[in-house]
Amino acid sequence: MIDSPTAAQAGRTRDILALAFAITFPTLVTLIYFEWLEDANAQFQQIAFAIGKIIQFGFPLAWVWLWYRNRLRTFSPFAKDTPEKVDRPSDHHWASKHANGIGVAFGFLVVAAMFGLYLFLIKGTALGDQLTILVQEKVIDMGIKNFWQYLALGIFYSLCHSFLEEYYWRWFVFDLLKKFMRPEFAMLISGLGFMAHHVVLLGAFFAWSATTYLLSICIAIGGVFWAWQYEKTDRLMAPWLSHMIVDAGIFSLGYLIVRSIFI
Repeated sequence: MIDSPTAAQAGRTRDILALAFAITFPTLVTLIYFEWLEDANAQFQQIAFAIGKIIQFGFPLAWVWLWYRNRLRTFSPFAKDTPEKVDRPSDHHWASKHANGIGVAFGFLVVAAMFGLYLFLIKGTALGDQLTILVQEKVIDMGIKNFWQYLALGIFYSLCHSFLEEYYWRWFVFDLLKKFMRPEFAMLISGLGFMAHHVVLLGAFFAWSATTYLLSICIAIGGVFWAWQYEKTDRLMAPWLSHMIVDAGIFSLGYLIVRSIFI
């Protein structure tokens, strides 16, 4: 059955509204947690943050369930190629075949750059001292009192939260953007959306210095790269693996900053 022009237009409007919400809501959640509730009770902050995350990560599944239920079979990072894409020429391209290896190399390159930036340019400076204070305060506010709690949080973010972000930004936002534009433009817009809430987060730790905007650009590049990986493979596995390495690196670097509070 072919949709009527009116139904098709209603579907486009519905998808545009979904995209507007999905792209902006994570920034709203980050603003609430890191800016607007900065002086609120720590427990209240955590509850507000948790509610925001539940809404954020629940929205795509609810939306797809209502309007594009057949796409749920591609949700798993181990999902097979969909029939309409299995013979796509790009699937046989060198980049498609080696996307996992490229992503792993990208992840370790990012981690090496983060450690180099901190150890050689930030540590020991006024910015570094301020960063240490802010990160330690945030860890304490989260109720993290020892190394094992910090390790558990790092494992959760590296394994689980990285997957949720990939499912949100690549599987949902990027794929939905492709209904309205070329994949290259969808990569850019989804990458900028992925960057936006990180700008707020980085601003909270780097006091809106030049470092905040430099790292934000790097995050946008990472978002574009992971969207490219997803486009080449039609699976979440490749970007998830790369994202996982980066998040593990962030928590490893974070331990260097906060370890004194566990002594």
